[in-house]
Amino acid sequence: MTFRVLGPHERGRFAPEAWGHLLALNGAGILSAAELEQVIERALLQLEGRIALDDLRALMEGAGLSDQGTFPEPGTMH
Repeated sequence: MTFRVLGPHERGRFAPEAWGHLLALNGAGILSAAELEQVIERALLQLEGRIALDDLRALMEGAGLSDQGTFPEPGTMH
């Protein structure tokens, strides 16, 4: 299993909840490593400013990667 670390250009863009959600999806096998990279790249290119969890979910849903109801609320994940 690989662990994705934010690069310097990504660090300030993703809210902790959004980044944790992506890692949880990858860890659960819902997103492969290649899909994770595609979602990260798309979010960085298409979304302005800080990338919040709601923004990320909307982006993923638009790409056909909806995950609603798969995980508990972000506050309960560690």
